[in-house]
Amino acid sequence: MSFSEAVISKFSSVELRDQSGIKIATGKVATDAKDEKQLVVSLQAPLKAGTYTVKWVVVTADTHRVNGTYSFKVAL
Repeated sequence: MSFSEAVISKFSSVELRDQSGIKIATGKVATDAKDEKQLVVSLQAPLKAGTYTVKWVVVTADTHRVNGTYSFKVAL
């Protein structure tokens, strides 16, 4: 995920859920080593076909907390 300001990863979180609302296991939230405006979350397993929802909360370098959600589809 890309932001306009640097992100403090230890105060940020990302939650991924499938179309049934079941939480999908993810790795630890981190910033990209080359760009602190990029938040990276690894998956523990490949996603199956379906619709997913991401709920995120980040704290930026200027200590503002922002949040949001978005959905995406995986087709195989």
